Amino acid sequence: MTTTWRIIDTISKKSDGLITKVIYECRLKLEDDLVSSIGEITLTGDSTNPNFVPFSDLTEQTVIGWVQSSLGEDQVTAIETKLQNRISAHKAAKEAETEQNGLPWRR
Repeated sequence: MTTTWRIIDTISKKSDGLITKVIYECRLKLEDDLVSSIGEITLTGDSTNPNFVPFSDLTEQTVIGWVQSSLGEDQVTAIETKLQNRISAHKAAKEAETEQNGLPWRR
């Protein structure tokens, strides 16, 4: 299983580039199966903070770190566990299927 976190979009202030909202996705892939969860967080802070990173200098990994830190370890684990359960249930349902459709000459 491969778990991937990515940033879908951000909302930032025009005046200083301070990101105030992040829309993120967590994906889990197992062989040909893929499940995902999309969420958003609101960030607080201001551009006078000594740790402020200018918008143009941000990387996706930095923002993913903010998302995971904001969510907390327990919530990150809960999201990933929920996706693992969904993909396991989907895989089990596929394996339990006893019928298929299709034309033999188109396989």
